[in-house]
Amino acid sequence: MCKNKKEYLENLRKHASATRAFLKSEAKPERERSVCRAFLRTIGVNFNESELVAPTDEPADVAFRKARFQIRELLDPGRKRGDDWKHKEKKYTEAKSLDKIIEPYSPPSAITLAALVPEIVCALSEKLLKYGTGCNDIDALVYVNLQNHYLAAHSNIPNLDNLKLQGWRSVAFLFLPYGVILFAEPTAPEFLKEKEPGQFMEWNDIDSLFEV
Repeated sequence: MCKNKKEYLENLRKHASATRAFLKSEAKPERERSVCRAFLRTIGVNFNESELVAPTDEPADVAFRKARFQIRELLDPGRKRGDDWKHKEKKYTEAKSLDKIIEPYSPPSAITLAALVPEIVCALSEKLLKYGTGCNDIDALVYVNLQNHYLAAHSNIPNLDNLKLQGWRSVAFLFLPYGVILFAEPTAPEFLKEKEPGQFMEWNDIDSLFEV
């Protein structure tokens, strides 16, 4: 195997190793800030890094100005991202050629808001059980990380009664490359109220969405 291919495999291995470290429990505060960072960029809100603060009081995970974000990641059933990247790191380490890392292509399918919102309701219900009425001053932010799916652009927002009954001050989600605000109550931060409801893609460089 030529030098360039070896370097490519080594870079993949290093990336997988770094991603595994980023997914560990001690990196949770930075992961949560990175989701907020990406979401704010998708909806076109300018900010300074110092404005993303990890509060000391639950259930808020990240404070941004008057927003108090509770972060929830939505994954495919049974999927564990740490295991995914552990497998990738092992594969890149053991591979003797690029042929060994090629995976069959499976075209992604579109998912509409009508299909996605019930999944968000279910995902946030777990947080609701934990925090109860403490959610009424919290802005729920869901990072939708589903494999082989993409968000259908500007599909119709379905009935949100079940979501609103949970008591969140606002509910939004990040589904690359989009940021979507489903609703914001009158007490929610202004930058959310002025844009809701809406689906936004205000950041052109998707590779840098999460970066500081």
